[in-house]
Amino acid sequence: MPDLATEMDTSKEVTSITGMELPMKGSGSDKGMLVSDVFLNVPVIGGEEWSVACFAEQQHASDSGFSERMFDSYIRLRASRPRGKTTGFAIYTGNSEDVKSYTETCYGFEVSIKYRTFHLPSYDVKELREDKRPFARVMYAGRLSLGTEDDIALREKYAWELLNTTTEREYDSTQRKFILEFAGRIFWLDDPGMTQEVKEAYKMKTIPLDEYSKQIRREEALMEGESKKALEVAQNFLKMGLPVEQIAQGTGLSIEELGTLRQ
Repeated sequence: MPDLATEMDTSKEVTSITGMELPMKGSGSDKGMLVSDVFLNVPVIGGEEWSVACFAEQQHASDSGFSERMFDSYIRLRASRPRGKTTGFAIYTGNSEDVKSYTETCYGFEVSIKYRTFHLPSYDVKELREDKRPFARVMYAGRLSLGTEDDIALREKYAWELLNTTTEREYDSTQRKFILEFAGRIFWLDDPGMTQEVKEAYKMKTIPLDEYSKQIRREEALMEGESKKALEVAQNFLKMGLPVEQIAQGTGLSIEELGTLRQ
């Protein structure tokens, strides 16, 4: 929203608007649960405050209820701030582009709203890849993620591609950390199916090197402590005459390791 950006008073903070949850429509176990997108108070030059509703939708298919949710959220936001100006936009990643307006009629009464949409699938992947701006990296990650929901191998491939093409550019540490943390979430880096190698590579780039080294040392010390404890427990079990197979199962030690304890 470049027009809002030019009016924004950058000397003041953008604050969130709470209590804007809406019951989820649709079917399944999530139906009826309260959900909320991002609602912000954006201060503008001259002391006036606009309420900006930011709706972030991660859709992989057309969503017939998208525009209705925009309408419901706008009405609630407008009612909560009757003296302020209210605007909004939608970040849409679905396949359908027909989500820029909503109309509702009831026995001769008609109300209609139109709003801006930021439609991610319409952006060219190659152009986003070559765009050096930090936000373009975020868009690039989001664009790559579309259609990869159940394909772990493809998500990991894109995670590596994003990591390599981000760290080779001249971003400062804050920008790089933001880009890669977003990429880690959008590619589901916490998925157990993702390899430890890519997880460690992201961790090294998002955590300052000195802090990463401290974390590694803490993890190694913890593992060493757990190993010593397991050995002590195993020795006690051996003295009690328990079967080696049972001790191995209970302590996580191998038969070979228990054999060295017996010597």
